[in-house]
Parts: sequence; C-alpha cells; structure tokens
Amino acid sequence: LATGHSARDSFELLNSIGVMLERRGFGIGMRIEHPRRHIDRLIYGDNPPSELGAASYHLVTHLDSGRSVYSFCMCPGGEVVAAASEEGGIVTNGMSLHARDGENSNAALLVSVTPEDFGSDSIFAGLDLQRRIEHTAYLAAGSDYKAPAVSLGAFMTSARPSLGDVLPSYALGTREVSPEEYLPRFITDSIRAAIPDFDAWLPGYAMSSAALTGPETRSTSPIRVIRDERTLGVLAIKGLWCAGEGSGYSGGIVSSARDGLMIAERIING
Repeated sequence: LATGHSARDSFELLNSIGVMLERRGFGIGMRIEHPRRHIDRLIYGDNPPSELGAASYHLVTHLDSGRSVYSFCMCPGGEVVAAASEEGGIVTNGMSLHARDGENSNAALLVSVTPEDFGSDSIFAGLDLQRRIEHTAYLAAGSDYKAPAVSLGAFMTSARPSLGDVLPSYALGTREVSPEEYLPRFITDSIRAAIPDFDAWLPGYAMSSAALTGPETRSTSPIRVIRDERTLGVLAIKGLWCAGEGSGYSGGIVSSARDGLMIAERIING
C-alpha cells in the first residue's frame, strides 16, 4: 500500500483487520504568501541574475514553550491550492508550476502537534483533530469552500481581520477571517511567537501585507502503521507492506520516495 497521508478510509480498514497502528505527531498551521520578487530580494539581494530563478527558503525556530514552528513545502512563484478530500472541510496546500513565475511565493507555517494535544486516546484522535479544524474553517469562511484568510499585520496585532496588498492565490476565493476562529490557540500563539525570529533571519519577512490562508492540516500522517524492523512488512499480516506518507514513516515527497525504495529493496531481497 502507498495510500498517502489522507487515505482516512484506508486507516480505518487497516485497523478493522487487525493491523497495529499508533498515533504520531505532525504539524498544523497556515500558508503564508509574499510577493515572489520580495522573497527573491530577501534571499538574493537587489538585482539578482534571472538565471537563479525564484528563491526558496526553509525556516525553523524552537520556542520556549517546547514547540517548534517551521516552514514546509515552500513553493517559489507558486499558488495556494485547495486540498480537501472530504465534503464540508477546508484544507490548503501549495504548488509551483515548472516556470515558478507566479505573482506570489508561498509556504506552510506549521506548529508541532503531539498526541498529547489530540484530546483523546483514540488511535484516530489526530485525524479527528484535523477534521474538526477543517470543518470549523469551512463554517467560518461561509460554507462555500472559500478559505479563511487574513493579512500578517492584522494577525500579528489581533486586529479586525483584513487583507493587504498581497492577494491570496487560492483559486476558490477567500474571506477575511481571524485564524482564532478555526485554529487552536496554541497554534496561533506559536506562529505569532515565531514570526519575529523568522524576520530576524530574513529581515522583511514579517511584511504586514503578507497573506495567511488556512488551514494547513495535512502536512504528514497523524497515524503510523507498525512495521517489522527487519522486513519492513506490516506486523500481524504477512505479505503486506505500507510505504510512503501513509505509512507514517516519512514527511514530504523525497523522504516518501525513499521509503518506497526501501520497501521495494526489502521485498526484492526477501
């Protein structure tokens, strides 16, 4: 199986046939968008050669609270896309076309979430937390699949939600909604605490007109399939392997591809 981290019905099926699963931490947050040329200037300086292409970044900070806040899936010259897999929910993700020449550059800003935050001991408690946030965001933004959005300046000052000059690229449209209406407070407080660190490393990152669109809940899987350490096969069911994001052992495209290669090598080598 290589189902991906959002195959919720597959997790339920695996549980029903006796496959051992465990809860795992993941990240929750929002997408931040800056003008592409602004990010290029922060990374490259003024008047960079065109051959460099759109600039990317990776940021992480560790807060006094013990949580980490980090950028994920940075999309230079890209767009924020709709990624819901169930009716009545809002999920954002990001992508770049080959040219990477879109008006904005975006990245997820994620806060580390642990099983202790899930609010239940259920194997599916992390999945349930995702669903609650996604459905609450759907309701808060008008129940028509527009996404909730706000400017970074309004978010940082807890002002009335509004947008600035940076227009969200989310194709289905957005509505101005405070992130506190759909995200747990520890998520929004952590992102606010992280922005000054990011701005210290990339002066100008905290531009007030940058746009925040949410929620981003599907960074990695909230469930891990327990595997045999030697064969990497699924425990309790001989001849079944679970690879990639859906296995809960990887996070992102490259590590998921590597996980698939490892599984293939173990199967070939017996």
